[in-house]
Formats: sequence, C-alpha cells, structure tokens
Amino acid sequence: MATTVFRLSLLLILLSNAVSDLCNPQDKKALLQIKKDLNNPYLLASWNPDADCCTDWYTVECDPKTHRINSLTIFDSSTSHTNFSAQIPPSIGLLPYLETLVFKKLPNLTGPLQPAIANLTNLKFLRISNTNLSGPVPSFLTQLTNLTFLDLSFNNLTGSIPGSLSQLPNLAALHLDRNHLTGSIPSSFGSFNASIYLYLSHNLLTGSIPTSFVNLNLQNLNVSYNRLCDEIPVGGKLQSFDLFEYFHNKCLCGSPLPNCT
Repeated sequence: MATTVFRLSLLLILLSNAVSDLCNPQDKKALLQIKKDLNNPYLLASWNPDADCCTDWYTVECDPKTHRINSLTIFDSSTSHTNFSAQIPPSIGLLPYLETLVFKKLPNLTGPLQPAIANLTNLKFLRISNTNLSGPVPSFLTQLTNLTFLDLSFNNLTGSIPGSLSQLPNLAALHLDRNHLTGSIPSSFGSFNASIYLYLSHNLLTGSIPTSFVNLNLQNLNVSYNRLCDEIPVGGKLQSFDLFEYFHNKCLCGSPLPNCT
C-alpha cells in the first residue's frame, strides 16, 4: 500500500511539473546553447534548466498562446560588464519565433553580425547597440521582411551602407549612427515605403544627400557629423528639420544651413 501511495505521489509531482513548464523544449534547448556560447554570463544566471523559461527566466518572453519564445533582450546595466566576452553565437538562429531581439550595452560583444540572424524571419524589432560589433552592415538583413525597427547604433561597423535596406517593406526606423561607415548615402533610400526615422549621424559618409529624399515621408532625419557636401535638396520634409540635424559636415549647405556660395 505504501509503495502504491509513493508511486502515485511521484506521478502527481511529475505531472504537475509537466503542466507548469510552459516553455517549448526546442526553444529551451536553443536558449541553453546560446547561454553556453556566450560563456555562461552572470546576467543569464536565471536560465536554470530546471526552471520554466517562460515564467522564471529573466530577459526572455513567451507568446501567451503558443508559449514559443518571441522576445530575447540581453542587456547589461552594470559598469563592470564582468563575465561577458563573446560574439553573437550562430545558435541565435535557433529561435524561429523571435519577434524582438536585443543585445545592448555589451562592450565585450565583438565580431560581425551573425548570418544566422537571417533565419529569424519573424523579427520585427532588432536592436544591437552599444557593443564592439565590427564588420559591415550585412545585406542579409533584407531577408527580415517583417522588420519595423532596426538599430545598429553605437558600434564599430565599417564599410558602405547597403542600399538594399530600402527594400524592407515595413521598416519605420533605421539607426546606423555612431559607427565608422563610409561611402555615400544610397539614393535608393528615397524609396522606403513607410514613413521613417533615419539616423546616420557620426559616421564618415561622403557625397551629397540624395535628391530622392524629397519623396520620403521622413519623421526625422539626422546626418550630422559626417563628410557630406553640396546643397541640401529642396522639397519634401528636408527643410522642416533644424540645422542640428545637418551641421558638422564638410561642405553641406542650403536651408536650413547657410546658403551655398
């Protein structure tokens, strides 16, 4: 009799744990691999394999209906940034239901943007900022056709800006400021479908502001602290911004800056 009661109690405990653990096992496995690839940083200490990742893990959110991981935010608010020195791991591509992905204030996060990010085709919000990420802005980002927000600011990105980013049909905000980007502003940027916030300041961009920008439904524009020249095109919303969005360029002129000579 005692053995039967013990077995029944054990079964109830196991069933209770199975019901309470909402996290999809494939997602949990992927997250634990990401933690390992990031060298098990302290800020992911709550990622205990014996706990439910949907309810007990910090920085992770699950869809309330499907219980698939739809948000991952890895953010270090401390000043020491201890125990976090890594690159974005390929295992990040193993979370196909992600809609939000954030790596922020991680100065020891290095290397290029991971191509596996292109597998996250449900992404709407991608922010990788205030890191030591290097290399180019990759054209594979155009595969993320659901993106509405893309922030790659405050990194060490180099090379030219891929004009193909304008093919993102839903993009409403693009932050590429505070990098080391070179070359010209792509003229194709005048064909963004959505109204857009466009931040390109504090780079090494040359050439002129494309005349195609007069067709843009710009909500904000900042191209200050570059090496741009020539007259600011007249039309659209380009004259509605103040001079601080344009100043500290090599020889940019025209309203709202002083007249060209």
